[in-house]
Amino acid sequence: MSGEYPRGMCELFEDFNRGDKNCLNEVVVDAGTQDQTAKHGGWWRMTTSADTDACAIIGERCWEVDEGHPLILETRLVVDDASSAVIAVGFGDDEGETVAILFEDEAGTLESTPADGFAFMVEGTTDETWQAVGVDTDVDKTQVALTLGADLADAVTQTLRLEANPNTSGTVKFFIDGELVSTRTNWFDSSIVYCPSVSCDWRTGAINLDIDYLYVAAPRS
Repeated sequence: MSGEYPRGMCELFEDFNRGDKNCLNEVVVDAGTQDQTAKHGGWWRMTTSADTDACAIIGERCWEVDEGHPLILETRLVVDDASSAVIAVGFGDDEGETVAILFEDEAGTLESTPADGFAFMVEGTTDETWQAVGVDTDVDKTQVALTLGADLADAVTQTLRLEANPNTSGTVKFFIDGELVSTRTNWFDSSIVYCPSVSCDWRTGAINLDIDYLYVAAPRS
């Protein structure tokens, strides 16, 4: 075998069936909690029950779309109270983020914690429809309702998947339950090194967000 580098994929796969988390940083704000549950196969539970609570799990900052594309993120999750949940799933630029919130919607205005990132987001108190969101060099994109996909709903398990490519100044394909629901162009700066993240916080009632797995993959550069 010849070649300057190994072939294949760079991958992160955490299915939460053991005590340690594969290179994931746990961030908890105030009385929020997160830990492994006893659900079959291992699931991760984030619980928030007060206005200032928030939780996030964040991977290492080592994923650059320019160097390995498509960059893929996929997770499977379920929440017990969709109308109270604020959830974001995607990429940001800070693996040590302390506020435990990737994206959220405050009174109709998108608020992003990272300077660069892109994600699924839902603000259940406003609309249980998933949104495509992004921020590029501290400039927020206009969020796009993913109406072709199923809304977040109580006790309904969903699979979310992002596929990012550097073409057209950063293209992201959004999939819900295996169906392509949106393709966004000019959505991110592909030269940024990103970290995967799942975050949740509280609005009007206590929520439990359960995550089956977090998968990230890209070809080796």
